[in-house]
Amino acid sequence: MRAAFVTRYGGPDVFQIQETETPEPGPDQIQIQVKAIGLNFADVLMRTGIYPNTPKPPFIPGMEFSGFVSETGANVLSLKPGDRVMGYSRTGSHAEYVVVNQKMAGPIPESMSFEEAASFLINYLTAYHGLFTLGKLQPNEKVLVHAAAGGVGLAVIQLAKHYNGEVFGTIGSEFKRNIANEQGLDHCINYTNENFATVIKQITNGYGVDVVMDAVGGRVFRPGWKLLAPMGRYIIYGIADAMGKDSFSYLRASKSLLTMPPILLTSLISSNKTIAGFNLSTLTGKASYLRKAADELLDLYSKGVVKPVIGKIFPFEQIIDAHAHLQQRESVGKVVVTF
Repeated sequence: MRAAFVTRYGGPDVFQIQETETPEPGPDQIQIQVKAIGLNFADVLMRTGIYPNTPKPPFIPGMEFSGFVSETGANVLSLKPGDRVMGYSRTGSHAEYVVVNQKMAGPIPESMSFEEAASFLINYLTAYHGLFTLGKLQPNEKVLVHAAAGGVGLAVIQLAKHYNGEVFGTIGSEFKRNIANEQGLDHCINYTNENFATVIKQITNGYGVDVVMDAVGGRVFRPGWKLLAPMGRYIIYGIADAMGKDSFSYLRASKSLLTMPPILLTSLISSNKTIAGFNLSTLTGKASYLRKAADELLDLYSKGVVKPVIGKIFPFEQIIDAHAHLQQRESVGKVVVTF
């Protein structure tokens, strides 16, 4: 099979497409012929070697995929060869075939394309886990989401609006404004020429927001934390600010992390605020919870409440260009790579 190997940690050009052996499924595993790959910023961080538990090169990265079941292990009863499935794994989806535990993949609805399926699980499970499980979002609450025009950001907007939330979102360039507004964003703020904290305080008459969804960290953390109203919940699930648009720099990452002040336990008590963080890729042990959440989200998809936004599709042969497009913050919605 063909696979995109990370030959060394670094920029998009470290990829090499090579022929390698097709992985065989174990007793509880399924082998999938990949039709579409959903790119996530975690793939960029893994390629640079700074993502938690990143393998040593050479390795095949990639977390999210859709395709056909091509072979099943002896203990697999719920899926069979030929079934259309979507799923995610720790690594390995940047290839023509991937093998995962049967619990980490499920059927694709008939109305959903392979491209949409590769754009669905990680974005919407991230938004769901942050907004509802950790953020305890209630109807009519105020939500701030950073990187509002990204895949997770748009999923947050769709879900929060379904709960009648008032949603504030930050973007980094004007061409992303329309796509965020089309998904129902109430207040779009370009952080490059506007102070998002000042704007939100003005709009809310000093109240602030009830939930912050932050995949950026760094320089946006301190003002976002101060924006939380009493009983507010700050959910952080990424530190994209530490990553440059072209390459990774330890100096930049250090500066970014130093802008995030430590949170004292006593300040949490007096301010009545909550902070929570998570990494979806390390929650694979919660398969039953993730399956239940995915079923709820797919039901919302069938009702037209949520729908993945695909910003750009690249052929597999252009995997380097796809990674560069995502890392340089040029993307809106999901970046998808197809076979």
